[in-house]
Amino acid sequence: MQSHSKAMFPQVLATVGGSGTRLYPLTLDQPKPLVEICDTAIIANLFRVLASQGCRRFVLGSKGASNTLNLSNYFKAGEGFFKRLGITDHQDFSYQPLYNDTGSADSMRYCINYFDIKEDLLVVSGDNLIDINLKDFVEFHRKHNPVLTVALKELGPDENVSQYGVARLDDEMRIKGFVEKPKIGSEPSRMINTAFYLFSPEIRDVLQKMGDRARDIGGDLIPYLTENGYPVYGYPISGYWIDIGTPERLHQAAIDCLSGRVRHFDRKYHYRPNQWIHPSTLNKIERYLDSGDIELVGNVSIGRNCHIEKGVVIENSHIGHTSLIERDVEIRESMIMSFANIQHMTSIHRAIVGRHTTIEEHSVLGVNGAGQVAVIGENVTLPAESVVASGTRVAPLKYSHSILATGRFMELGIDERNIYFTEKIH
Repeated sequence: MQSHSKAMFPQVLATVGGSGTRLYPLTLDQPKPLVEICDTAIIANLFRVLASQGCRRFVLGSKGASNTLNLSNYFKAGEGFFKRLGITDHQDFSYQPLYNDTGSADSMRYCINYFDIKEDLLVVSGDNLIDINLKDFVEFHRKHNPVLTVALKELGPDENVSQYGVARLDDEMRIKGFVEKPKIGSEPSRMINTAFYLFSPEIRDVLQKMGDRARDIGGDLIPYLTENGYPVYGYPISGYWIDIGTPERLHQAAIDCLSGRVRHFDRKYHYRPNQWIHPSTLNKIERYLDSGDIELVGNVSIGRNCHIEKGVVIENSHIGHTSLIERDVEIRESMIMSFANIQHMTSIHRAIVGRHTTIEEHSVLGVNGAGQVAVIGENVTLPAESVVASGTRVAPLKYSHSILATGRFMELGIDERNIYFTEKIH
């Protein structure tokens, strides 16, 4: 077995070409991997887990101007990312050139050839959070020596597997195939595809052979491998995993990061057990916390340079940096992203408020919501005394055409600034 050397840990290719419409309105102005969980982009959280365990070379398989430019502006060549982790022996981040791929497998084929990748390749989805022991995963792969090892997550008996690709396995953990979105009761196992893949160099030849048929990894490449007798193995992960496809799952991921369920999540600026406040904000509000004029309940994180007034209650929530929260505001089970302005006497429950958004006074967000969350997009000004029910999403009016053109959403109404919409029930 190789020592704990650089060769031990494979290069990483992140497939980040998707459009992220299910997360509208949060992805109208930015790609899904850059949507923030507690002030850190989803993909930066994932890369941190990998870099802190030894990965040093990252390629982003981005597609289209809005994806590529946003991602390359965020990470640049990766110097800042590695510096924050105290890593000096890294290589620059690379990006897929201007190539209009037909899906994740096509993007992988192009990047492998373009960057001449000849060793094992870790391919990850840009919208997952995962806790994985990379050393064990790589050792498992090298021991079995398959073309592909897929990280699998076993779902509990109360979780619905029918929205995932579910693995058909033999006793040795060899994958015979995946059943996509099986009907409840017909699933071959409880092990689902996490879109976290380790490919052997042989995959280059396979992709060459498949040519144009290799569009999507899950839809085309894996079925081709299993049907043609190539060895594909499943590696069960015991740690945390979530696929952030919907606002509800984004909300769940944030709550899980706050509660400590996500082991690799980086929490600085400890204030009290399960509460984190940036020193620049603590400096401004400490006297109100001491006197009980601001009440923090449960798991709370508050970013830098926030202004919070008396009478505010924050429970199991994250407040992004440089946010203004006026007097007598209640925020429970919610994610407030950076540069928000929450005016007085507003009540927010199980909601996501996008960056640079103003919620005018006496508004109520997240009414009657058990399952769904209310989502206010970026750069919205919500009028005073608004009532936004759970499951309702709000975006600036100029996006109404692109939202409705997806066919996924139904308009609930408009005012002079905003469109109010919800997901169609399928």
